[in-house]
Amino acid sequence: MDTYDKNIKKILKKLRPDIELWLKENVSENRRNHILRVAKTAKKYARKLGLDVYKAELSGLLHDLAKELTNEKLLEISKTNNLEFDEIDLDNPHILHARVGEILAKEKFGINDPDVLGGIRCHTLAEPNMSKIMMVVYLADATEPGRDKKFAGSAKKVFKEKGLEAGVLEAINMKLKDVINRGKKIHLLTIKARNWLLSNL
Repeated sequence: MDTYDKNIKKILKKLRPDIELWLKENVSENRRNHILRVAKTAKKYARKLGLDVYKAELSGLLHDLAKELTNEKLLEISKTNNLEFDEIDLDNPHILHARVGEILAKEKFGINDPDVLGGIRCHTLAEPNMSKIMMVVYLADATEPGRDKKFAGSAKKVFKEKGLEAGVLEAINMKLKDVINRGKKIHLLTIKARNWLLSNL
């Protein structure tokens, strides 16, 4: 039987039409379809693990709120909200979209649940000390059905055989290989997240 927060279930039911309307008005159709697949996949993984399906689904629905904002807008919101960022963020402000998405979820939809917000915040770079819901959203974003099958298949296989933490670690490893192959800098949050996972496996 699933365990879940009845309050989050009510919030999801109440906010879903507003969230879907906001997405329709602010992100492309392709992005919206990805978001819906992530929400569905996160809910599926949460159910498999006996976690809160409503937290997972809500976080998935909100995870890419800031994905299509301009770099200038991402930096503006980051500075206005005193968000910490480093030279890698400045080199590629797009990676701020996850952390800015957390801010938008608070401001536009009144979200305050730490698991839901954490899933939004860490879905791109990951971070140490992630809750299971946060890891579910990270893995769902990396493996939803629209993703490259070679990448997603590897992480899903490890998740199925070895569990959530191992699946997330595999997804991080695959992302890091891609970053290295493209000659890009690795964000310190991802390194810290990987080290944390290795210490806990």
